[in-house]
Amino acid sequence: PARIEVMRRHPVLLLDGCAKGIAFSVQALKYRSVDEPEGEGNLRGSREGFADLLRVNLSLLRRLVRTDDLVLEVAQADTAAGTEYAICYCRGKADPAMVRQVRQTLAAAKPELLLDSSYFVPWLLPSRARLFTQRPAAASAKLCEGRIVVLVNGSPSAMVLPALFCENFECLDDYASTAVFASFLRVLNYASFYLTVFLPGAFVCLAVYLPELIPPQLLYKIEAAEKATPLPLFAEMLLVILLLEVIREAGLRMPQSLGHSVSLVAALILGDAAIATGLMSTPVIFVASITSIAVFVTPALYEPATLLRIGVVVAAGLAGPVGLAGAFFVLLLSLSGTGMLGVPYLAQHPFPQSPLAEDGVIRRNYRYLSRKGFNIWQKRR
Repeated sequence: PARIEVMRRHPVLLLDGCAKGIAFSVQALKYRSVDEPEGEGNLRGSREGFADLLRVNLSLLRRLVRTDDLVLEVAQADTAAGTEYAICYCRGKADPAMVRQVRQTLAAAKPELLLDSSYFVPWLLPSRARLFTQRPAAASAKLCEGRIVVLVNGSPSAMVLPALFCENFECLDDYASTAVFASFLRVLNYASFYLTVFLPGAFVCLAVYLPELIPPQLLYKIEAAEKATPLPLFAEMLLVILLLEVIREAGLRMPQSLGHSVSLVAALILGDAAIATGLMSTPVIFVASITSIAVFVTPALYEPATLLRIGVVVAAGLAGPVGLAGAFFVLLLSLSGTGMLGVPYLAQHPFPQSPLAEDGVIRRNYRYLSRKGFNIWQKRR
C-alpha cells in the first residue's frame, strides 16, 4: 500500500517499528478557480461557488461552518475510476439514523461512472424530489438546519438531503431583503411555476371546449388567427412548445459565441416566418412564449415543469376540463405522496391550516424567525 501511495504522488511517513504509515495529499493539482455560479444568481451575500476539486469544496464548507460538530466523511465509490465523494453533516443536528442510512446506501451503490452527485439519485431518492446547489453559503445554511450534503470529486454541484418543495422558490436574497419584498417575490415565484405548467393547457381547454368563457373581442381574434393555420389548436400548441425546447437546447449546447445568435435567429426569423406563412397563430406563440419565460423564474424546477407542461396540454387537448382538472389532482397527489428519508416533500397535509405562517409562501421578519431554530427533522411524518 505504501508503494501505491507513493506512485500516486502522496508522500508517506514511516516510523521504525510501526507497521502502518501516514499518507499525505500535497499535490499541486490544476483546477477551476472559485467563481460565482451561473445558475444561481443573487444580489447580496457571498459570490463564491463550488469548484471541481473535492478538497477545495470541503475547505469552503469548513471556512463557513466553524464548529467542531461539522463532520466531513470522505469515501471512495465502488466504480472503475474510484471517484471520491464526501458526506457532510452537523453532529447533533442531523438524524444519526438517517446519516447511517445515507452512508450505507452510497457505499452499496455501484454506478458505472460517478461524474456528478446526481448520479446517486436513483439509489437515494425519487427523481422529482431533488435539491442541488452550487453555493457554499446555501449548503452551509442547509447543514445548520440538519441536512446532509453529498459532494463528488470533479463536480461543483452539492446534493442536499432531504429537500422540501417550497425550497425551490427560495433564495439567499429572501433573508437579506425585507420581509414584505421577500414575500412578494415568493408569491411571484409560485405564480410563475403554476403559470408555466397550466397556462398552455388552460388556453387549449378554453379555446376548444369552453369558448363561451373567453371575452368576445379576444375570442374573435383567436378564431380569426386559427382559421389561417392548417393545424388544430391542440397540435399547434404542442408543436410550438417542442420547437421552443429545441431552440433552447441548441443555444445551450452550441459554443457560447454562437448560442446567442441561434436564439436571436430563432426568435426573430423563425417566429416571424411561421406567422407570415400561416403555419402558427399569434395567440399560440404568445402563450407559449410566456410559459417559456416564466419557467426560468424557478430554474431548479425546469425539468419537471417542462414535462408537466406537455402532459397538461395533452390532457387538456384530449379530455378538456376533465383532463385539466385530472392533471392538477394527479400532480397534487403525486407530490403529497413523495417523501425523502422520512420527511414529506410537501406539508403533512395538502392544504395545511396555516400555509402562510412564518416562513412559508410568505415569511415573517428575520428577527422573529431567529428566535427559534429550524431543524428539517421536525417535519418528519
